[in-house]
Amino acid sequence: MSYFGLIQFGILASFGFAFLAAVISTIAYPLVRQRLSKIPPAPRSNILLLWLIVPVLIGTTLTTLTFLPSFLSLLGLSPDHCTVHDGHLHLCLSHPPLPMNNSILQACLVALLCAGTVYVGRHVLKILRASKMQRSLMMASKPYHMQGVYIVDWDMPLALSVGIRHMKVFISSRLIQVLPSKQLEIVIAHEQAHLNRNDSLRYFIAHAFSFVHFPWLRNNMLRDFDLATEQACDEAAVEITGNRLNVADTILVVERLFNIKKPPFMAMSISGSNISSRVESLLVPSPAHKPVAKAYMVLAFFGLLLLTFAMMEDIHHYTESTLQFVVG
Repeated sequence: MSYFGLIQFGILASFGFAFLAAVISTIAYPLVRQRLSKIPPAPRSNILLLWLIVPVLIGTTLTTLTFLPSFLSLLGLSPDHCTVHDGHLHLCLSHPPLPMNNSILQACLVALLCAGTVYVGRHVLKILRASKMQRSLMMASKPYHMQGVYIVDWDMPLALSVGIRHMKVFISSRLIQVLPSKQLEIVIAHEQAHLNRNDSLRYFIAHAFSFVHFPWLRNNMLRDFDLATEQACDEAAVEITGNRLNVADTILVVERLFNIKKPPFMAMSISGSNISSRVESLLVPSPAHKPVAKAYMVLAFFGLLLLTFAMMEDIHHYTESTLQFVVG
């Protein structure tokens, strides 16, 4: 029994669902972008991260649901429904479909799969380069008196947070010399916030798995995500030091000192990006935000889960019908 056709149609369904989600995002995001900007940075960065990967998430989830009735049938938990629509395209583990014979669709499918693999692969290579940079910095550094912070003996001002699994903060000896203790405390607080939030991993996920979005929307969303991430760390520094104006002043001072205006990929820095927007947001009080109770979030999640399972037969049927129409 060959499952090659099943794999082909599964991948085609995934891309179809993901493309539909990308189209909806293109319409919805410009409508809510202004309202989204009024949400505090930390929850806003979470919303943007989720939205960036929504097409891939929806494509994977709905395709899994499409195969779920067949999987339950294979386990003997539901009857075999394939005989009900004999001659119809089956997305079935027991009776897999024949491979598609449309050469144009096959070529498009291979091209999409290769493009997605190359895109994610490029970001994986960037992770490997970032890991190599972290190892080099570790070899040239010594521990600071704060956990997770290391001093690099370098005659240029530098502050970076680097790593995926074990993120580290690196401060150059020159920066310690030129910054007053209060401003140095703010810089370290900002970089440690990147560490506590696992921002390198979040950055990788956002950039690597948002490729399904249309380029112009993806670029805007990534810029908004990067801004929210840096603002969240600025707010964390405010909570530790207690003064918004001091944090804003430190960002401007460090920006003038640093020769590296844009940190390497997968490396975070207080001088990273969106300096003017970040300083402006620090000159006004932080926007009020009433957190959603966890109980409501759990209730909403299980409600959505139950609704999805209730619709899985319809999703299965309409996916088969749509694929049948596409392949002729």
